[in-house]
Amino acid sequence: MSRKTFNLIIKIALTLLALASGILAFALQMPGRSLVLASIYGILYFIAAISFWFEDKKSWIQIVMIASLVITLLLTIAQSIAGIPLGVFQGSGILFSWMMVLFVSPGVLGLIYFNLNTHHDNWDLLNVFMKIILSFEVGIVAFMLIFMLEVSGGMIWSLPRWGQYLFVYGIMLLAILDIIYAIINWLNFYHGKIAWITTALFVIEVVACLPFFGMPTVPVIVFVIIMLAIVIFTAYLNNRIKATKCIIFCGKLNKGLKKAQVR
Repeated sequence: MSRKTFNLIIKIALTLLALASGILAFALQMPGRSLVLASIYGILYFIAAISFWFEDKKSWIQIVMIASLVITLLLTIAQSIAGIPLGVFQGSGILFSWMMVLFVSPGVLGLIYFNLNTHHDNWDLLNVFMKIILSFEVGIVAFMLIFMLEVSGGMIWSLPRWGQYLFVYGIMLLAILDIIYAIINWLNFYHGKIAWITTALFVIEVVACLPFFGMPTVPVIVFVIIMLAIVIFTAYLNNRIKATKCIIFCGKLNKGLKKAQVR
């Protein structure tokens, strides 16, 4: 089988999965908890299905595709944990599990396929695997921040008016920044100081927000330590791989220039 035929088959499969997920999202949103959020969920699948075929044409299309895939992953995490945005929570056991597999498959398979070329090695494979885990972890953190707002009504009302606005919008801003962090991890420009600065900010956020989730238990502390270790290792691995590729590319470029000068 030629590479062109293989690419065509993969894109058709991803498109069908994304279309099926989008149609199912619209079919299940009535009477969902959030009509607007559920509609965004379904529309993102349709955007991903279209962008699969044009991601190599323009760089901004690739960014839109990655953003769509990552956000659908994060919303699927929220759906599996709390039934948001579709209002379907632990519905019928096996049926619910298969539904979650369908919703998550375009994101996971799409991110793997479009981030591994024909010349990838084990380090590239590990890097993509770690980024998928990181996306799930960031999604859980973003969801927990929003969930914290839902269960902190009494504490929020006890604050002065300016404090209420500051707390609510501050937490929502952190959740949005977490989503952006998960997206930019997949972009080509993400390496070097940018990677370390954003990773450090995420680590600070998790540590600073930990007291808001109640008295930390040993399992929670262990989970947080493992999560932060994965985040830091992913940033290191991403920088190492891209720096190595940059050195190889620069070496080949210099050889090409020298050959051109000799001629």
